[in-house]
Amino acid sequence: MIETRRLLCFKRVVFHWLLLCIGSISALAQFPPDAPKTACSHQVQVSTVDNLTFRAYKNDVTGDACLQAFRNGMVIFRRTLGNDGSYTLGQPGDEYGPAIPNGKDVTGRGNPDMLVSFYTGGAHCCLQYYVFELEPTFRLIATLDGGSGDGSRFQMIDGKFYFVGADWTFSYWQASFADSPAPGVIVGFVDDPIGGGYHLALGKMKKPQPTPEEWKEALSETRSAFGQTNPFSGGIGSQLWGNMLDFIYGGHSNLAWKILDESWPARRKGKDNFLSDFCSQLKTSPYWLDLKPTITDLPQPCANARPAKTGS
Repeated sequence: MIETRRLLCFKRVVFHWLLLCIGSISALAQFPPDAPKTACSHQVQVSTVDNLTFRAYKNDVTGDACLQAFRNGMVIFRRTLGNDGSYTLGQPGDEYGPAIPNGKDVTGRGNPDMLVSFYTGGAHCCLQYYVFELEPTFRLIATLDGGSGDGSRFQMIDGKFYFVGADWTFSYWQASFADSPAPGVIVGFVDDPIGGGYHLALGKMKKPQPTPEEWKEALSETRSAFGQTNPFSGGIGSQLWGNMLDFIYGGHSNLAWKILDESWPARRKGKDNFLSDFCSQLKTSPYWLDLKPTITDLPQPCANARPAKTGS
């Protein structure tokens, strides 16, 4: 499959993915109903930026974890979780991304920020990043979905920090998790008068048109896997929509419809139904509103498709 970024964590099993949540939330309204005495009892990390102190806790006995932020000795933010998850302060450097100093401006708004990663633990095994803006008002500016990808990180691209990860919307869609395509995404902060938010950096994600050799390879791959009678199972069908997603997220949606037309066996029924189901699933993506304006030559079954119902 051409350059599909799966970023899979095969040691983990994911039942569903977490949606991207963007927006500002009042720091004083973020206390969930919980029992912090248990979760916030064993400190494992601490970091101070100006007059703010972040502390991460992990109770290995109960499996509870806690994140707290303090100003002048008062707790102004708290999140707790069970399920043997954990919080990590900052972004340490590794093969996926650089070390980012706590307090570094990662949004480009000119204010100090703090990154905290959040591993959910258990069967959901997903990664999230909290982006806190520390000044002039402390707030949780965004929660970014790293899904099941160990490689989801903030990276510096052309002098600006972007969150690089994958879209896990098609996890388990008519395929096992290992065979589920997860197209790569690059997400950047876009400022506006009400505080801004993270959106697809479509210009950074755009790929060159495939060469004739690359197109021939993709078409051959899809045709050989997705034959006259092969079922949508065992990863066979995902070769088709994996390539379609690569083209859509790479800025060439017209090629997604073209490879479908040229790969679908002439005698095989259900093409319009497949396309409708595919687009219904695509429209549940947390990135759909950013993707939608880039999609051209939309086939009618796709245009008419309604977002699929999602559930746990």
